[in-house]
Amino acid sequence: MVRRVFVFPGQGSQIRESDIHYILNLSLARDFIKKGSNLLDLDIEEFLLKGISPEDTEVSQLVTYVVSLSLFYALESKGISADFVAGHSLGEFSALTASGAISVEDGLRIVKARGKIMANACQEIKGGMIAVIGIDKDELLAIISDFTEVEAVNFNSPKQIVISGKEPALSMVENILKEKGAKRIIRLNVAGPFHSSFLKEYGERFYNEFIENLKINKPKIGFVSSVNGRVIKDEREIKDCLRIQMYSPVRWVDVVRTLENIGSLDVIEVGASSVLTGLIKQTSSKLSILGNALEVLERNL
Repeated sequence: MVRRVFVFPGQGSQIRESDIHYILNLSLARDFIKKGSNLLDLDIEEFLLKGISPEDTEVSQLVTYVVSLSLFYALESKGISADFVAGHSLGEFSALTASGAISVEDGLRIVKARGKIMANACQEIKGGMIAVIGIDKDELLAIISDFTEVEAVNFNSPKQIVISGKEPALSMVENILKEKGAKRIIRLNVAGPFHSSFLKEYGERFYNEFIENLKINKPKIGFVSSVNGRVIKDEREIKDCLRIQMYSPVRWVDVVRTLENIGSLDVIEVGASSVLTGLIKQTSSKLSILGNALEVLERNL
């Protein structure tokens, strides 16, 4: 029997204006956006309509989380449910909420806190992230090994690794990678060196203030963590992953390999883009891509 996995995107996932209007015309999605806005005392619909800079870390994370969950509930209302969930970076919190491990109310609260703490880190640390495409993983790791202020942080696919670091070291590595023949080098629209050890102090603060006493339930849907790439069923292990999630690499290739080992799975990206399903296609020929949430909903109206 073919089962289904929902994958949830991270911060900075761009939404076209036409897709925003489509989402707002989905009654269940709009209801959830209104609920999130009321709980946050923040008008998510207004932010969607006027647009958000991906570098606005605090608001971008909240909006991405709310939109992802609004689409999750819209899919469920059509009888399209998941047997497994996984999320990339911020999407880990969307996946945990979808799995039932954390409540919507707690999810909104901790995502708001996470965004604020990370925004503060960006003000104090001058840095960024670069997606590197078309250079061997071992060669990339060897190049950055000479730079203490640059780290490999997102292992997105065999073809794409994201590095994170402080300036000016990040720019120096960027120039070397160009010289070494990387096919593409893309500066990401983020405000700081996310998922690197430079955020450890902030990650520990986030854990101590918001995660340590957080109520976590046993997931009702299989949850695959991008912190360690494994299916996690234990509440304590989820909390341990959340402790280091802000300053640990995203192991998306490991997530995909774990999903392959589960068996036949259809994949839906619970967002308006196809970034994660694109990375999955680069990594696996075994998983069947159904599309993003909007595409799937349009076929099932």
